Amino acid sequence: MQYEFRNLDPVEDNTNLNIASEGFIFNGYDTRLNGWWLIERNAPLPEEQEITEQVPYMQGEWDFSMFNGERFFKNRSITYKIVAFGRRYRNRSALENDLKRELTRVGESTLKDTHDPCYYWRGKCKSIEIEDDEDKHVLTATIEFNCYPFAFTNHVEGSDIWDDVDFDHWIWQDVEFDVNGSRNVTIQNIGSRPVISTFEVTGTIKVQGGAGEVEVNQSTGPITEYVMDMGSNRFTLTGNGRIKFVFTREELL
Repeated sequence: MQYEFRNLDPVEDNTNLNIASEGFIFNGYDTRLNGWWLIERNAPLPEEQEITEQVPYMQGEWDFSMFNGERFFKNRSITYKIVAFGRRYRNRSALENDLKRELTRVGESTLKDTHDPCYYWRGKCKSIEIEDDEDKHVLTATIEFNCYPFAFTNHVEGSDIWDDVDFDHWIWQDVEFDVNGSRNVTIQNIGSRPVISTFEVTGTIKVQGGAGEVEVNQSTGPITEYVMDMGSNRFTLTGNGRIKFVFTREELL
């Protein structure tokens, strides 16, 4: 029995109805370009690393899970169910083998999901379960990834590449500044946690902010790490030259 499957996704590519518009890419393997159709995605929030204490004769418990205003999470599980239609047994077998080979031959790698095109995950394939329906000529694969709890933006802050702008959660801001003497600047981190920034520098510039004071130049800037807190980060820049704050947001999606 032969089946035809029409892609009903909102962003359907009407020029080629035989290629899915939704799926994932892991270590270069694109499910859409290999005959798979995404039918289910499950990405629950990661479990928090809770630290609690109960005190005798006290109602409830003390929660010490947060540190410096930040919550901490365990790795998260992201699961996909994909299907391939209308293939004979040998074709289904080859497709299954290719899927397993491509997803399991590496450890941690980049996982991109068309559900969130402005972001990517870091993780590894944990399991692949296969169901083969001979009567309907349908192959179903359920793939689980074990991932870092936060998603990363595709590009460093300030890149503002049009195709990678999440208009529902974005800010247009300068992260590169000319310094001739002293000036005050503010940079926003609208992500879900503090992140590390490094620097691209010409000249020598001293950076003073909430995480302390560092002096950077062309050689030391790329290896100097500075904490970019959530929200507004105010800096005093002193010296002569040009400095760029280089950091990637992390989002709890």
